[in-house]
Amino acid sequence: MRRSIILFLLLSCLAFATVRYHFKSSQLIITGLESYDEVELEIEKNKITLPSSKLVVPWRKNYNTTLILTPIKAGVKGSRIILRIDANKDNPPQMKLKVPSYVSLGKLVMDVSVEDDWDDPRTLKYTVYVDGNKIDPPKYGKLEIDTFFLNSGERRLRIICKDSNGNTVDQTYKFIVVSTLPSSPQVNQGKIISNRVHRVYTVRDGAIEAFETRASELSDQFVFVCDLDSANNESFPALYYKDGKLVQYQNPIIMSLADSCSLQSEHAVFGKIVIPAGQMVVLRPGATLKINSNCELIVRGTLVLQQNSKVTGPGNLVVVESGKLIVNGAKIESNVFVDGATSVWLSNVNLSTANIRLTRSSLLTLKNVKAERLILENVRKLWIDSCEFENLEILNCGDATMLNSKMSQLKLSQSSKMRAYSCTFYSSNAAVSISDLSNLELVDSWVSGKVGIDVQNFSVLRVRSTQINGDLAVSANGYSVIETFASVLTGSKALQLRDSRWKLSKTQTMGEIVKFGFVEIVQR
Repeated sequence: MRRSIILFLLLSCLAFATVRYHFKSSQLIITGLESYDEVELEIEKNKITLPSSKLVVPWRKNYNTTLILTPIKAGVKGSRIILRIDANKDNPPQMKLKVPSYVSLGKLVMDVSVEDDWDDPRTLKYTVYVDGNKIDPPKYGKLEIDTFFLNSGERRLRIICKDSNGNTVDQTYKFIVVSTLPSSPQVNQGKIISNRVHRVYTVRDGAIEAFETRASELSDQFVFVCDLDSANNESFPALYYKDGKLVQYQNPIIMSLADSCSLQSEHAVFGKIVIPAGQMVVLRPGATLKINSNCELIVRGTLVLQQNSKVTGPGNLVVVESGKLIVNGAKIESNVFVDGATSVWLSNVNLSTANIRLTRSSLLTLKNVKAERLILENVRKLWIDSCEFENLEILNCGDATMLNSKMSQLKLSQSSKMRAYSCTFYSSNAAVSISDLSNLELVDSWVSGKVGIDVQNFSVLRVRSTQINGDLAVSANGYSVIETFASVLTGSKALQLRDSRWKLSKTQTMGEIVKFGFVEIVQR
């Protein structure tokens, strides 16, 4: 018993040595007594018992007094602690803001944590600058910077916070805007050759799944692999797939495909043939698959068309449900219908002689593809690289990235979203059309047409380092928004706005600006 008392007194002495207090938003906060159950607090002969984890007392500035604290453990009171409170000081706010070293183009949202001894954080006054230009202050603890409208390279963020007494904290941060995408990873014999972090895309149970890894080998049979740079920019994907050792199908007449196999010569499809879910059929280099009239090859598993293979004939190649289609350097002279596929990869292929319709797909990649007219509808995630089209129409696409591509006309509609890098659009009519709640971002691109870009029906066009030419360079109506940075609009009419808004920064207009209805023009 005596030992317990001595130990308790020792703990009381230690507590006395470690008890601290500070003020936060006009509240006195006492720390150092968390090892006790409760604390009896006496202020000017008034006593109150509080849980040791909640020693918080409303306070007013310049109210100085002495507190008597009695810690309680298991119902036993310890030695009293005398705490003299000095509330005369008014310190500057304390601000915490984590700014990443590298950022990509887009909306950068950061948490701003600020504490002040006497003021509520919501009443503090902020002034924020990026490279000396004033921007909007934080709202609800969030600071947002649109890096799409900042120059690449090192940028400076300065944030000043002032309390009601004029005490000020002034902090400056540096970050680097990275506007280019990293290179795609190399894949060789089932191994990813890259030192970067990979973002892997696959589809499971009808939903797109993405995970990050540094592994060089994956357990998945067929996925898309992107590399990430330090700014979290995502590269164009590389195809990762493993076909393993497949049985060679010998019969030239295909009546059924119940198991995985490879085709290495000439084969003909009669009737309605199904590649079941979970099975893979590979058309090897030099092999030909002819789909006869009124016949169909239905892909619910995986169909791989390798380099120099060919699919021909008047019949239909149909990819549905859980189906996956890989075309790499093959020739397609048949009808191809994709309706509900999980993943489609088309590379090094000319689709000008094919009748192709892509109406539903979770993941879709086009690389080095040529086509006269291509309609992509209901695609959740889309990548396009180094392609040439006469007309490309994208409807209801959730997320699209396009690189280094050329076309006469691009139509983006039905809530589609796309960012295009280093692309060229040229037409004798409207080169680019955006409508029906769609969003297009152009980076380092070139546009020329009778009408350069037409934006309609609550859509958004964001332009960075891009030249737009036309008799009418840019037209916007139907409550749409145009935002331009470091770009040039050239035409007899550089810009025509009807019930729309234009935000511009470092943008040169060479031609007339025409306004109808409700128009707002904001100079950054």
